[in-house]
Amino acid sequence: MTEIKILTPTGFQSFDGIQRYWHEEYLKFTFDDNSIVETAMDHRFIVNHKEVFSKNIRIGDNLGKVVKHIVKVSEGDYFYDPLNVKNGSIYSHDKNLVSHNSFLGTGDTLISAEILLSQKAREPIFRRDGINIYYGPEDKHNYVMTVDVAKGRNKDYSTFTIIDITCVPWKQVATYRNNAISPILFPDIIVKYARIFNEATVVIESNDAGQVVCNGVHYEYEYENMINESAIKEAGLGVLMTVKSKRMGCSAIKDIIDARRLIICDEETIIEMNTFVAKKNSYGASDGNHDDLMMNLVMFGFFAGSNTFQELTQVFLKDFLFQQKLLEIENDLPPFGFVDDGRLDEFEIMEEEGRRSVWSIVDDR
Repeated sequence: MTEIKILTPTGFQSFDGIQRYWHEEYLKFTFDDNSIVETAMDHRFIVNHKEVFSKNIRIGDNLGKVVKHIVKVSEGDYFYDPLNVKNGSIYSHDKNLVSHNSFLGTGDTLISAEILLSQKAREPIFRRDGINIYYGPEDKHNYVMTVDVAKGRNKDYSTFTIIDITCVPWKQVATYRNNAISPILFPDIIVKYARIFNEATVVIESNDAGQVVCNGVHYEYEYENMINESAIKEAGLGVLMTVKSKRMGCSAIKDIIDARRLIICDEETIIEMNTFVAKKNSYGASDGNHDDLMMNLVMFGFFAGSNTFQELTQVFLKDFLFQQKLLEIENDLPPFGFVDDGRLDEFEIMEEEGRRSVWSIVDDR
């Protein structure tokens, strides 16, 4: 995968991805060459070797170009910041401007840069104690909840993502993210929201503290709609994520998202997608970031390749993605064939009694 870098005063530097923010208001600058730049209110530019916030810039200021007009826009829009730029410098030369937080693309992320930049977060319709609900449960809809478990020590996050799998494109409808919840208490939240969403199919990573959560959901709450690797093995509850299963999950979720077959609504999930980068023979969060919600998606990708998922959706993932790829290829092909207008070509090679003759067209009109 080609690495995409950010331009700084010391040249192009690598960075870990981008972070997206929503701003209710922003500014639109028009410069003396009639070029236009839209910027967040607290975006920083370099003016006379000093940082100046956009909101403090005035007509006539020279940012590498002279500002001749400023408009305040109140419609709201997304703006982006680069993360962990190498050498600590994040000033870029963008359209001849020396500025802060301008980027050219993403690093070595699992999801393609084009897809990452097209993601748009929604405001939740319900938010409380780590839960964000973007779409409420609908009658006769099928839902899958994928769960990643942490130890509840204010470091990694315990998370789950709920996805509506009723029709394609599938849709993220709710998330949970909390780094203080105990694995002993987590099953209560899982079962509560799984039942709200029509007895959702629950897929729990059973690694480490995940086994405690699996036991709680299965034995304490007797929740029947949980995916288990084995019904008879003592450690068979939930799904054990190995190097192989993670690799399969990463491959599947990349194909699903790149094919635009899954709609992501949650801002934190989108941020983690932007910082989920190649690490040796696998993928993980870049330094200083988290991948717990992204692992929910990896687990969904892994589960989407199972027979159980096929029974729930009547979609066999490999065939589905293959047919989609064929359709894209066919749409890219130019029309093929010949159009007969009743006229001979300018030159034709004719077979006559075993010998070849070249005939030319004579226009005798």
